[in-house]
Amino acid sequence: MEIKKEAAVSGYAFPADSNDFEDIISNGMIYIDKTSCLESLLNSGSMVPMILRPRKFGKTLFMSMLSCFLEMNYRHPEDRSRPKRLFKDLAISKNKAFCNKYMGRYPVISLSFKDLDGETFQDAVKALIRVFAALSDKFDFLTRRNDLDTVFLRRIRDLNTGKAPVFGSDGNFDGINNNLVLDFLANLARCLNKACNKNPVIIIDDWDEPLQKAAARGYYPRMAAFIQSILSVTLKDNSDIFQGFLTGVHHISCQSIYSGFNNYDKCDIFDTVYSDFIGFTKDETGDLLKRLSLENRIPDVIEWYGGYNFAGADMVCPWSVIKFLEQAFRPGNNPAAFPPENFLINSGAGDIIESSIRQSRGYNSDRIQELLEGNTAEIAHREFTSYPDISKVADFTTLAALMLHSGYLTAAKDVIPSDEYKTAVKIPNREVWDSFARKADFLFSSRNPEWAEMSQNLRDSLFNGDAEKVSEIMNTMLQDFISAQDSGSAFHKSFMIRALGITAGFSDNNLEADSGNGNGCFYLVIKNKGRGIAVIMNCKTGGSMRLSLRKQECLKALKEIAENGYDREIRKDYGTVREFGIVFGRKYCNVMGGSTPD
Repeated sequence: MEIKKEAAVSGYAFPADSNDFEDIISNGMIYIDKTSCLESLLNSGSMVPMILRPRKFGKTLFMSMLSCFLEMNYRHPEDRSRPKRLFKDLAISKNKAFCNKYMGRYPVISLSFKDLDGETFQDAVKALIRVFAALSDKFDFLTRRNDLDTVFLRRIRDLNTGKAPVFGSDGNFDGINNNLVLDFLANLARCLNKACNKNPVIIIDDWDEPLQKAAARGYYPRMAAFIQSILSVTLKDNSDIFQGFLTGVHHISCQSIYSGFNNYDKCDIFDTVYSDFIGFTKDETGDLLKRLSLENRIPDVIEWYGGYNFAGADMVCPWSVIKFLEQAFRPGNNPAAFPPENFLINSGAGDIIESSIRQSRGYNSDRIQELLEGNTAEIAHREFTSYPDISKVADFTTLAALMLHSGYLTAAKDVIPSDEYKTAVKIPNREVWDSFARKADFLFSSRNPEWAEMSQNLRDSLFNGDAEKVSEIMNTMLQDFISAQDSGSAFHKSFMIRALGITAGFSDNNLEADSGNGNGCFYLVIKNKGRGIAVIMNCKTGGSMRLSLRKQECLKALKEIAENGYDREIRKDYGTVREFGIVFGRKYCNVMGGSTPD
């Protein structure tokens, strides 16, 4: 068996960048055998299972495996040598009766909506036409049948090559082209059924991707109606198909999507059906590492990439595990000592994490902070009514639900799905936590212009001795601030250093911080030699909820500056010294201070 040069690493081949089952098996790459799931999937009685899982969990590979198992040889229907070769050493091959019934017995129409994107609706439709044209090429043998009406195959290719216009000058379909695109899959299924004397299987991977992209581009209503029409014509009460399969990330409960398409069965992360079909289980991950003589790495790999709870199944992100192994076995590396790292951050995950942090305000950011400190948060389970709802999230429950289904949070305990229920959520693993940490490092630094501007305004207010303005700015910044590195009293010290550290090193500013006394107290000094001004801040954390008591604590903190001699050495070099007593609660602070005479 030939192994692709780029896939073979130190005697092992890892499918880090392949979702093609035939490619993986034919080239001897590492594969976790999920074929035993096929019997349950095909005998479930579900006409159209909609399997929803986070990205990078192997939905595409699973659907590719399903396609390879079912798809017949169109030229020689009795020749099943291809699937027999691919599945001969896998679990499903032991079930002879099942394989005889299903293996290589069906026409399969398999496509992905992943790349249906564009600045406009018209661009996205043209991307779909390219996908349809590729299917037209694959099934071109149908055009040689005189008993089939296959003109639609030629016409879709004409649209793709520009021989016929897709849209009129007004940006709309004409009636003929509109029906051509909407009916394409249904017409293809009809022709395959007649030609092969077998109802085809239709697989649509990442069916919800164009909706998400349309929401971001501003043409969601039109795309939603378009996708709804395609699914309705193709999958609802279509006697020409054997079964349909959809995969995606989010379930959009808007009736405009499903009103014409209501024979699907949603299977998401809360459903026990298919709970361990997609992704690696914890045991499968351990067995794989043992097979590669990396048993000592199991705890680290699970800590970094595991921790997902899919209806009680203990799951691990397969993409991250394979990426780790691919790098660990590169020439020159020692797999037994190679440390796990964050692969998620450069895979597009940063966008949703950054969005979740940016949209956090007040109570929301406080709850995200709790999650980053290893705690759980209880949310009401919520489905989205449309993708614009996702892009406009404001409350924590909606924000957390988005992250839960996207794989950036997981259920902390098992829940029983119902119309109304709550679940506790947590950050699943080190990789996701590190992704939050990196984004927080970016957002609360000089690289974020908004944060940098507030930092400069805070610095100026401190130098001016304006305690009221200092309090206003700090409370605004605290509402947004999230720290993945620090908790407890260290959180507020981290906040102050992040808020003022931006200005250090510019305009002769210099920031100094003590290590604190271990009782939630610390002080900071910021100096500007050019202006001859120094600012001393004596800070206390864990302030009382009562305003009158917090003010007393501020006054006490202010008095301690002189009593403890914090200002003694500073006064020798600076003509003006501003002093502030600052008391922190969790997400608020009180400030008292001003100038001290020379």
